[in-house]
Amino acid sequence: MIVCPFKDLGRYAPLIPGLEEAIKAIADMTEWVPGVIQLSGGNRILVQEGTTKPVEGRTCEAHRKYLDVQYIVEGEETVGWAPLETMTLEGEFNEEKDIGRYAGPVDCMRIGAGYCYVVFPEDAHLPGSHLDSPHAFKKLVLKLKV
Repeated sequence: MIVCPFKDLGRYAPLIPGLEEAIKAIADMTEWVPGVIQLSGGNRILVQEGTTKPVEGRTCEAHRKYLDVQYIVEGEETVGWAPLETMTLEGEFNEEKDIGRYAGPVDCMRIGAGYCYVVFPEDAHLPGSHLDSPHAFKKLVLKLKV
């Protein structure tokens, strides 16, 4: 997992295929309407907004074909994280949607506006969460093939 200000994310472009194109697409965006922006190679940007949910009682997610870059544009969220190897798969992994749900203890970190985090296939993560009270957020989720 990587956590950094979004303005510094470009330093990881040599390590993350598709990141440079995604950053350029974000720089060219003129509006932030919820939906999907398709990029080359099956990569995409999801524009999302909503209200955080409690950490308690929820399962984490993990992906095999894509990594996520989750960039908080407005508001804040708490993300739960754990090494995937320490988690238990709940049900079956959905190959078509590239998502599995995992249970187990997580460490939590607040992510505020202007910051992002990168989660790799070995990272179980619980995005869009809160520990205390709900928060409104708007974010971009970059889905980049690994």
